[in-house]
Amino acid sequence: MRLRSRPSDTERVMRSLILWTLLLFSTTALAAETRLVVRALARDGKFVGTSMGGVRVVLRDAQSGQVLVSGVTAGSTGNTQTLMKQPQVRGAPLADESSAKFTATLDVTEPRLVTVEVSGPLAQRQALATSTTQLWMLPGKHIEGDGLILELPGFVMNVVTPSAHEFFKLPADKKLTLPLRANLTLMCGCPTEPKGLWDSSRYELQATVKHNGKPLTQLPLKYAGKTSTFEAALSVQQQGIYEVTVTAYDPITGNTGVDYTTFIVES
Repeated sequence: MRLRSRPSDTERVMRSLILWTLLLFSTTALAAETRLVVRALARDGKFVGTSMGGVRVVLRDAQSGQVLVSGVTAGSTGNTQTLMKQPQVRGAPLADESSAKFTATLDVTEPRLVTVEVSGPLAQRQALATSTTQLWMLPGKHIEGDGLILELPGFVMNVVTPSAHEFFKLPADKKLTLPLRANLTLMCGCPTEPKGLWDSSRYELQATVKHNGKPLTQLPLKYAGKTSTFEAALSVQQQGIYEVTVTAYDPITGNTGVDYTTFIVES
């Protein structure tokens, strides 16, 4: 009767290496590169692109919250005719080759539920909005073309005048009239004006003014004759600190926008 010799240490090490190599290659073979195109679309507008700083895109594992990939959309706002003028046909693409997007590439081994978050526009932080959704990513099943489009509601409001913490001198007769001026666009940067493609005549723009922390007055802003620019005249009769909140509201789409400024009047 022959006895089988016990494997040497070298043989055991080699067998372990072979086993782990096989496991590694079998796992790698199951992983498939999977692409997801993400875009952000302004409500009642176009894509949020490079001209507005793009939007931050973050993909997370829906269960663990682990960040899988992140980036910023880049490209144009898209084709105005396609997005805003012609009737949209089911299945017809909204984006063209230049339209702003971020392409996420993941190695997916099995169906994975992913949370997708977009935040922007990054060049206008006072108007920053976030939109989130979830979808299943399947190994090797790319989501391209229009990809995943998330909507960003709202306006970008910028108070231009008075500038932040600006000082004014109250005259002897205590009659001072200051211009309030603001710039208003959609989240994509699309311009607003009366009877334009984005018709500001239906928008409600208002300035709310406080003096030394107490409500003082409210007044509407009217179109200033320059694209996306609106203004009002504020009468000031006292020294002190003034806070101005300018708001915009579109009753049709529900878009809203807000910006603030402060100024000081001295005697």
